[in-house]
Amino acid sequence: MAFSLSQVRCLLFLLFLPLCSPTQEAFWQRSFRFRQQECRIESLHALHPRQRLESEAGVTEYFDDNDQQLICAGVTVIRRTLRPRGLILPSFSNSPSLVYILEGSGLTGLLVPGCPETFQSLGKEGGREQSQPFGDEHQKVHHFRKGDVIAIPAGIAHWCYNSGDSPVVAIIVLDTSSSLNQLDSSHRQFLLAGSKQKGGSRAAYGGQEFSGSHFFRAFDTRLLAQALGIPVELAQKIQKEDPRGEMVMVREELKILHPRSREVERERYGGEEEYEREREEFRWHGNGLEQAFCAYRFQENIDDPRRADFFNPRAGWMTKLSSQKLPILSLLQLSAKRAVMRPRTITTPMWVINAHTIVLVTRGQARVQVASDEGRTVHDGELRQGQLFVLPQNFVVLAKAGDEGFEWVAFKTNDYAIESQIAGKGSVFRGLPAGVISSAYRLPEEDAFRVKFGREEEYEIFPESSEHGGRPYAAM
Repeated sequence: MAFSLSQVRCLLFLLFLPLCSPTQEAFWQRSFRFRQQECRIESLHALHPRQRLESEAGVTEYFDDNDQQLICAGVTVIRRTLRPRGLILPSFSNSPSLVYILEGSGLTGLLVPGCPETFQSLGKEGGREQSQPFGDEHQKVHHFRKGDVIAIPAGIAHWCYNSGDSPVVAIIVLDTSSSLNQLDSSHRQFLLAGSKQKGGSRAAYGGQEFSGSHFFRAFDTRLLAQALGIPVELAQKIQKEDPRGEMVMVREELKILHPRSREVERERYGGEEEYEREREEFRWHGNGLEQAFCAYRFQENIDDPRRADFFNPRAGWMTKLSSQKLPILSLLQLSAKRAVMRPRTITTPMWVINAHTIVLVTRGQARVQVASDEGRTVHDGELRQGQLFVLPQNFVVLAKAGDEGFEWVAFKTNDYAIESQIAGKGSVFRGLPAGVISSAYRLPEEDAFRVKFGREEEYEIFPESSEHGGRPYAAM
């Protein structure tokens, strides 16, 4: 049976339509989460790292994967600290992840299959004095700084170097329930170099032991040498056990090709034209995802109040990072949010329609209450800096900032997470007829209008006030 050109185009359009519209089906549900996690939520509590794994150049801290809250969310959470001149050796994971830079700056590279080595230097033959006869070339190197979110797809090898004078501290959330992970619900890290132990020691928690080495050690030396086109002696060096761990110190200057001017910033924040070009490549790139990846941005900064989605000098500010801003997130099915609340401000009661939320407190403290579907209080306590908190999908949360304010970053298990707010502009109460509010709570009509318009034009984070009745509204 023959097809016309127009019919073929129509079939291709229907085939790729789900990828072209990440804000349609994924807008409401995570269709790519193939494992439905059991959420037995009797109570919620703050989480701390349970295990430290030391390397030569830093520390990796693991939150307990066996905690019911993380099981419900289907994620693994890691915190890494990398010393100056420290190098996180190349590795890849079975799960997509988001990395948030809490402190420090440096360089990172994602090794995307099929992408060209566009960063190049000349050797002696090119007229430069170098110790090697040939110049180096490698894939693109990205600068990162405090407040950056870095998106890492599953199976993509990556590395990181601390080029600054202070430690790099990062929080990493891995979505082990993603359909991109077809192994199991465990986080699996595959090392290209180094080991998961320092000096032969081993660490364990929750029944999981952190040990092992890079995968080159598993291959026959002669076969490996033949495959790489190198002498057997050199293959033996590659396979040698490394007691330094997964983060190592660079004794001399690390030779990496990377731009040193402010053009890096202009490249990262190219504006609306850059965003539209990126989305168009994602939709219609003729050679598939491999080459489309090469042009993607993998990071975005969400720590600049000048670029906030919401700003109120009396309340605070907030920035959301979804696939609308960073299209690669539509593949990862993850998003992020940064919020800064001024002292003694309060949020509207709200819930997330289509995602679990993993919150890390970056500064200050707040009293946080969470309500379940049974109308029970499953959490009523204080969250402080460094603590992790899981808000299950549809559970309703209310937070009151303390005297030092309250700052946090949240990771959501949907690339376009939708929040439903109870009060304020665009909220549930504003959308309800006053008569429905009056009947629901058995209120006089005047009180129903106070409930409906109590926060007037405010949004999500409300300034401190002893009583806020809003402006009077006449009953209709």
